Amino acid sequence: MPKTDDTIELPEITVSDIDRCLQTGIFQKTFSGAACIASVGGRVFHRGVYGSLNQSPPLKKLDHQALFDLSSLTMPLGSGLAALKLASNNRLDLNASVNKTIPALRDKRFAKITIDMLLDHTSGLPAMRSYWKEVLEHDEGQIASQKVCGTQKAIELVQEMLSKTILEYEPGARTIYSDIGFLILGWIIEGVVGKPLDVFLAREIFQPLGIADDLFFVRLDDPRQRQWLYRRPFVATEECEWREKMIIGEVHDPNAWCVGGVAGHCGLFGTADAVWKLVHAMWSSYRGESREFLGGTVRRFWTRSRRLRDTTRTLAWDTPSSLGSSCGKRFSKTSVGHTGYTGTSIWIDLSTDVIGVVLTNAIHPTREGKTEKMEELWPRIYELIAKHGEAQPRDPEHKTGAAAFSSGPGTTVPLNNPTRGPGKPSGW
Repeated sequence: MPKTDDTIELPEITVSDIDRCLQTGIFQKTFSGAACIASVGGRVFHRGVYGSLNQSPPLKKLDHQALFDLSSLTMPLGSGLAALKLASNNRLDLNASVNKTIPALRDKRFAKITIDMLLDHTSGLPAMRSYWKEVLEHDEGQIASQKVCGTQKAIELVQEMLSKTILEYEPGARTIYSDIGFLILGWIIEGVVGKPLDVFLAREIFQPLGIADDLFFVRLDDPRQRQWLYRRPFVATEECEWREKMIIGEVHDPNAWCVGGVAGHCGLFGTADAVWKLVHAMWSSYRGESREFLGGTVRRFWTRSRRLRDTTRTLAWDTPSSLGSSCGKRFSKTSVGHTGYTGTSIWIDLSTDVIGVVLTNAIHPTREGKTEKMEELWPRIYELIAKHGEAQPRDPEHKTGAAAFSSGPGTTVPLNNPTRGPGKPSGW
């Protein structure tokens, strides 16, 4: 049995091709800092950090403790992972309608939306809405004690706005990447577990893996946490006009910021090492080599959705597209991954067992022109990761085939609804 993730010793080792690629990104000012870790078969063959926490002097050099705003990686590593954990434990029915979950969505318009539609982006909900602007307007003229923006008190107001949201297409008919769907998913999970999303993830997943100190949400209205984080090295993101400051150590996404920093679609911060350890734990469970997660559920979440023929989406993850995929051309069709708006990314090739984690702050100090640069850099860096991963010698102690398989603790039987009642086995 391989080591558990909290005991894995990560080496100081780099590949010159990968070094040059990321250093070029810094030279071209695509980002000020980056961290990259790559492995094959669970063995790390590249682990490096580059550049500085920001572009403004005095420059502070990155180290392996640097914390990145993971942005949309919160979906597969946060709310999506919580849904996976709950489904594994028979506490969440992925086929349940969302209008049976939180009170704000009781309207019949939401009856056809199921939880798995939130996960594979086929819910019919819009991609995004600027709820934060309406919350700021609400706060105008209010005395300080009545203002809610940037705190958990804004959640009720945002849910009220969301309840009036008009669906853009019939649920299940199209795939539209939706932040709103995962915002809802986070609230559903909180209703099921009876505690905040960040608390559940820390206690049930991150702490057992030994990564809770390096993978977490930053609560804007928690002074005790802010004091604990005071000396932690956060990588800067964007110079924000309406916040009137450079964003460092608080979530960049405005809707996540609006509700206090903890949301289902954005808000997670982490080091490259912590992200890799979490993904490695999922990969080990997928391979049947560990029981951190139920292998069958991981496989379901990492299998492309059959709801629509042309979708690349799985449950909370993505797969390579035929043209212009961020993982380049060397990762196989059986790969899964995700990217984040701030310049973060993960790709896992389930055929070759290559895992790549590349974190940058590509919207620093501004997002202008960065999308095009990252669309060029991501395929290049992941093609190098795949190339060097494929060239690594096989680990003689790494079991394959039936010798590596562990059936895990039981089978998954979903519930009829998100909170109670036994149901029939799903058959997958």
